[in-house]
Amino acid sequence: MPIDVRIKLEKNDPIFSFLEAVEGVNFSKYVKGIRSNNTKSHDKGMMLKTLLFGYMENHRSLREMEHLCRTDLRYLYLSNEEMPSFMAFQRLTEELTETIEEIFHDLSSQIAEQMGCDTNVQYIDGTKIEANAQKNTFVYKKRIINAEDRLFTRITETVWQLNQEYGYSYRLKGQYDSLDMWYIAQYLMEVMVSENVTPVYGKGHRKSRFQVYCDLFVGYALKLEEYEYWLNIIGSRNSCSKTDHDATMMATKWDYYNQSGVTRPCYNCQIAVSDGVFVNSAVYQTPADNITWQDFLDQYNEYHGHYPEYPVADAGYGNYDNYMYDLQHGMNLVQKYTMYGKAEEPKFRRRIYHTWNWDRTEEGFKICPQGRVFDEWLYERYQTSPQGNLTIKQVYGEKDHCEGCPVRRECNKGKEKRIYRDIVQEQFYAEVDQQFSTEAGIRMKKQRCAQVEGAFGVIKQNMKFTRFTRRGMKNVKMEFLLVCLGYDLLKYHQSRLAVSHTNQSN
Repeated sequence: MPIDVRIKLEKNDPIFSFLEAVEGVNFSKYVKGIRSNNTKSHDKGMMLKTLLFGYMENHRSLREMEHLCRTDLRYLYLSNEEMPSFMAFQRLTEELTETIEEIFHDLSSQIAEQMGCDTNVQYIDGTKIEANAQKNTFVYKKRIINAEDRLFTRITETVWQLNQEYGYSYRLKGQYDSLDMWYIAQYLMEVMVSENVTPVYGKGHRKSRFQVYCDLFVGYALKLEEYEYWLNIIGSRNSCSKTDHDATMMATKWDYYNQSGVTRPCYNCQIAVSDGVFVNSAVYQTPADNITWQDFLDQYNEYHGHYPEYPVADAGYGNYDNYMYDLQHGMNLVQKYTMYGKAEEPKFRRRIYHTWNWDRTEEGFKICPQGRVFDEWLYERYQTSPQGNLTIKQVYGEKDHCEGCPVRRECNKGKEKRIYRDIVQEQFYAEVDQQFSTEAGIRMKKQRCAQVEGAFGVIKQNMKFTRFTRRGMKNVKMEFLLVCLGYDLLKYHQSRLAVSHTNQSN
């Protein structure tokens, strides 16, 4: 073995880019103290540094990491030739579940600063990554609730029969819990003991009426306990997986084998990219992207002390609550709304009876294709948005109530047409249109697809990260953030090679 391993490495080797990117970072502050009484323990700061370099080169297996620390000169150099085992790395990853977010934001911020990235412009998007769970281990809340309702009906019938047969006065309720059933079963068992009734099972034995009722209520109690267990795990979600309780059943994209969209246990992974570098990343259990928007940006503000000036996103994030949130925190409205792209499609433009395609008067009232103006105010509808914001929709009609219109049946199936207007939402849409009509806005629209979709393409295709190997929310988040850090370090290496090539050309 050479005394200095660096003299055996090429100048363009990723190890040199990695050492530049993490220069000055104190990795020991992210892990607990080591080498107290155990002289065989490893420096955890060193191991974290080695682990990050492994993810930079897309070596995510801890067994493979152990092998590289024994055979690869670069890993021998990073690990100070201590050759940690895979179990040492495993213990390290268990500890990283508590500090991985701090590591990610500190290191990604340093990489973005070294590369001169403009973090005021962030391109945000999400993707579903499959959990380490079998796809047929689903548990749906709606199915449990429906089965529970049917069980409540049977319980009520049984309790009523028990009261009628023995003169008891157990209360009939619309809903029961498992504890109610255990109380009844315990009382029936005590009655059986006091009357010397011996429980019997198997063929050729006839159960007493008390035992029949007791067995029924024990069965009800066990089934209700099962339902309560899964409802507690699911919480506010709609589903979960029996294999990974934190995973949620989500609709993934087109499946090659089934030729359809498939529901699988997944996690919703969100990223924010600035000039090709991940500056924010998080994992959620909710399938909808718009629900993650506010928490995602709050996380960035928590670690960096400010919000991005231009958080660019597609129509999956543009809604009333998120627009209001952006204005409250000083961000520009650069998230498309649902009809932004569809309104320009030729097929949609041919739908002349869709109110989005109608012209407007100078006052903003809709004009139907027959020239009728819907300016007669009818009433206002007050609603509360999912995030608690008040919305007011004004309902307008035509002064003649569409009487005598020759296309009334084609327009609204023969009914009187109603127009719903939300003035605040219209102002939001106008602001989005204005932002994307400028030269900078057009450039951001083009860059969003290239940057964030390209980043997901690298992670899924080049790095082959299409499925988590760990289970549980903490472990999954740690794994995904390590992959994102590996991507950022690799991006820094590619940038360094590009600069070096440019200098040689000059």
